[in-house]
Amino acid sequence: MALFRRRVVAVEFEPADIPVPRSSIDGWTIAGTPIAESLAARLARHDVRELETLLHGVAVEADTPYTYDRAAVLLERGGELGPALSVCEAWLAHPAAAWPEYVHHTRAIDKHRARLRTRLGTRPLKPAAR
Repeated sequence: MALFRRRVVAVEFEPADIPVPRSSIDGWTIAGTPIAESLAARLARHDVRELETLLHGVAVEADTPYTYDRAAVLLERGGELGPALSVCEAWLAHPAAAWPEYVHHTRAIDKHRARLRTRLGTRPLKPAAR
């Protein structure tokens, strides 16, 4: 019975750019990037500040899986599925992802990546502008 075994169609995704925050007087900011306005509208102010710090950690290739996982969660919550998927893939390509102490975290990020790929594959297309 194929009711619970939904077949996922393999679709190639172009990797989205991970926004790189720039230095500011208060720390890090993503102001001026294409997704800054949409994230500010969808996320609380403290979540945007946390995301800016986490994205800096992703940009400098931090060795902590929490940095990548939390950044992907916040990007997904803000409606930016492409960059969230790219953050997950950045961790899985990182050498620290194979370290034995991060096995469970890497598995969780891999599951998160699979969920994002499914959501991106079943996402309705935006109507063409006329």
